[in-house]
Amino acid sequence: MKKILKYSLVLGVLVSLATTSCVKEVGPTGSSITKEQANASPTALASMTGAIHEYAATANWSASDFHSIYGYPSLCVIREVWGNDVTCADTSRDWYQSEAQNQYQSGEQAHMQMIWLVYTKIIALSNDIIRMFPNIDEINDNNKGYVGAAYAYRALCWLDMAQMYEFKENKYTSKPEVVGLTIPLLDENLTEATARYNVRLPKAEILKHIYTSLDKALLLLDGFAPADKTLPSKAVAYGILARAKMYEGDYEAAAQAAQNALAAGTFSPLTKAQWTDVRNGFNSVDTQSSWMLCTRVSSESSVVKTEIINFTSWMAGEIAFGYCGTLGTAFRKVDARFYSQIPDTDFRKLSWKAPEGSKLEVPYLPASGTSETDYPGADYLPEYTTIKFRPGKGNTTDCLVGAATDFPMMRMEEMKFIIAECEARKGNAQALVDIVKTRNPEYTCSLTGTALLSEVFLQKRIEFWGEGIVYFDYKRCPEILQIKRGYEGTNHIETARFNCDGLAPWFNLCINKYEADDNKALADTNNPDPSGTVELWYE
Repeated sequence: MKKILKYSLVLGVLVSLATTSCVKEVGPTGSSITKEQANASPTALASMTGAIHEYAATANWSASDFHSIYGYPSLCVIREVWGNDVTCADTSRDWYQSEAQNQYQSGEQAHMQMIWLVYTKIIALSNDIIRMFPNIDEINDNNKGYVGAAYAYRALCWLDMAQMYEFKENKYTSKPEVVGLTIPLLDENLTEATARYNVRLPKAEILKHIYTSLDKALLLLDGFAPADKTLPSKAVAYGILARAKMYEGDYEAAAQAAQNALAAGTFSPLTKAQWTDVRNGFNSVDTQSSWMLCTRVSSESSVVKTEIINFTSWMAGEIAFGYCGTLGTAFRKVDARFYSQIPDTDFRKLSWKAPEGSKLEVPYLPASGTSETDYPGADYLPEYTTIKFRPGKGNTTDCLVGAATDFPMMRMEEMKFIIAECEARKGNAQALVDIVKTRNPEYTCSLTGTALLSEVFLQKRIEFWGEGIVYFDYKRCPEILQIKRGYEGTNHIETARFNCDGLAPWFNLCINKYEADDNKALADTNNPDPSGTVELWYE
């Protein structure tokens, strides 16, 4: 695997555009405007928060021939591949095979370093805005929402990183001195001196900073109506708070925050028609009633112009361009056993090509009668291939149209499932029944205890397949959710058939090795390399 040079904490906080000798970072350059200039300009902070989203949506290293990083959506795909329910038909073209096979997972590997780079750059861009206003009372009314959006974006990334990099005990790797440690604090006040020795914070400490950031976000976002859902709203800030409370294990507070998120916006669960729309399904926020926050790319976006380095390329099975479709043949598929657990009466089962003999009538893109004449039709797709994420406007051949799609970072259904889990922990299944009945009218549930929690997670896995959400549940609840890819009839590749007892060790990410070189506090406190630590299952 290729290595990249360091992107130090100093650069990550104080400079918005980092440079290396091996990787060209494609994204916005940040700003040096003053607080006075920002308050005087009606568009300055709107542009700066727009730059946060632009980077989250398009960060890529195409000049370095690196094809599996394209902003925040690529991090979600990585989290899915680490899990149980996503497989790939052709690993010879799969840039995520290292994640699937638990190989090359150390902090020295470029593909692992880039996870850190994407997150820290989004945080740096957020800090550029936050740093201008040490006293939030000095922000004029026109700018409050934009500063609040920066606080929310930062809190989201801090929370993701804390969960991903926290070292949790497991049966495969051990390093007692780092158990419970998350990430160094990357805030607007970090100086070069402190960045050179910036310790990893315990979970409780990073949560305090996340909550402080969210408190300010909620205050500043009150009454703010973003132009579109690429910027966090007050509802999104409550949604991030709900996620943080789940991470903390404060389930009462999590349920309340999720309720507040739903009350702060106008959302409704996706319908069958919206979910299965062959032209707009999971690709356009304008047609998705449940989306709360998203990334958006256009035909002019750098990742779209690459044709192959974008979410559609990797996750839309019907395309005739990119990796996942008929040209690349790295078809992204669903785990066969997981698929078999979904009733035919649940419309979410239409997210994948049914195996031979199934009675399901899956709504594929039409093979004729459209402008996409090169689409070979549903028969070409291997069984279990995903069709959940449709190419833009249903265009399977023109990447400038088909790859210009939106990606959900948060949906209201997640809030419903947070409430369902919190209620299930008290023995109540009604909240779960209420949300699942919108997907399967015949659904009932009389389970209790651990069986009920397992059912909540099963339904959540079905709901958010491919969206990078359930990774956090795997790490939070390894006593219930475990990697079980080795079984009779599995459709995982032979080199990815792991059955883990408890937490999978690769869920404890290694921090970018070059960060550790710059920040001496990390020299001896990085997580152990999980690569190759779990034995494969053989039939």
